[in-house]
Amino acid sequence: MIVNVPVLVALLFLMAAGSVIAIVARSLTSSIVAMGTAGLILSILFLVLGAPDIAIVQVFVEIVALIVLLSIISRESSADMSSSGFYGGLVLLIFAIFLFTFMVNFKMLFRPFGEPVITMGAGYLKASVETLKGADVVNSIVLDLRGYDTLGEATIIFTAIVGVLVILRTRGRV
Repeated sequence: MIVNVPVLVALLFLMAAGSVIAIVARSLTSSIVAMGTAGLILSILFLVLGAPDIAIVQVFVEIVALIVLLSIISRESSADMSSSGFYGGLVLLIFAIFLFTFMVNFKMLFRPFGEPVITMGAGYLKASVETLKGADVVNSIVLDLRGYDTLGEATIIFTAIVGVLVILRTRGRV
């Protein structure tokens, strides 16, 4: 897969900008929106790098985290959700620029429709039978040949679960 380096740099810059805005924003709503933007850009980065399974997990975790955080803010405070302030507008502008750039360069990032995205399946099947000598081809591929992807998915899910438990805890809260 040919990776476009300027696109990767732009995605990393936008993700870092969203993270910084999430940290310095005064409004909790702006901070959550900026965090969500950084997470969605991360999932697009996974997709561009050729890891669609991790991208799907990241999108799912990001959506659940945003729903939980927004529901906690709306339940525990009477914050006005309509006024997001300067940082909310900045995040919206950054996301609009990113979306426009992504839509313009869409054909450069992905293969034409109908052309297979993953072309290494035959090599995996051959390696799982010859090298690993595994009886179950799926487990051989997932655990031995795609171990880092599986580790990444498990790490994302574990981090999301720990984050939700920390936010929803009842003990130790003042």
